[in-house]
Amino acid sequence: MEDNFVPLFAFASNLEFFGVFPECKSFVRNNIRLGEIVELPEGCAFAVVLGVGLLEFATNLSVLLSRFATEGPFTHVVLAGICGAYPGRGVSVGDVVRVDSEIVGDLGVVECDGSFTPWRKVGATSVYESSSLRGVPAWLSNLKPVAGLSVNCCTGTASMAKERSENFNVDVESMEGAACFSICHAFGIPCHEIRAVSNFATTRDKSTWRIPEALAALRAAFTSF
Repeated sequence: MEDNFVPLFAFASNLEFFGVFPECKSFVRNNIRLGEIVELPEGCAFAVVLGVGLLEFATNLSVLLSRFATEGPFTHVVLAGICGAYPGRGVSVGDVVRVDSEIVGDLGVVECDGSFTPWRKVGATSVYESSSLRGVPAWLSNLKPVAGLSVNCCTGTASMAKERSENFNVDVESMEGAACFSICHAFGIPCHEIRAVSNFATTRDKSTWRIPEALAALRAAFTSF
């Protein structure tokens, strides 16, 4: 642990929070309220659950950071959770990755021929990036870097997976990353994102999902922390 690295681990759901920190069940109830900061054992970090999806996560993170506009107990925000991986991108179920960039993948228009045109600014899709890795501990900086797509509606078909991964040149899909990066940058607090792959983002088949295994892999990645 770096002396100047005191993270706030931000989760979208209680499932992900307790999957990574099961020991917290001994001193907090099974479902913590959205935006309620929990101090982790030994006081070395904090955790919070902020809600699933771009809107709910963004709203609760904004409210939380506004409470600590001048000074807070944490130095960094680390978004942690599970994600889907697009096929053929060199990422496997069970991998723990560091998401270094995010694009909003379903902000745009559907044309009359059924094709999707993303919203663009100044000729290029807006990319939200994580903060510098300078000064962060090795367990974070050594993770495999990937590019992420943040969506409000998860991929459910092979054709959509192909369109999204190729159009945006991304590796994984989740629902909160772009919101976290954008808001943390606005408040001037360093932020990073860690995800464990629980499934492939393609034809929807929940029988192939490996959520418990992904959470176990994510928990193992936090061992040195």
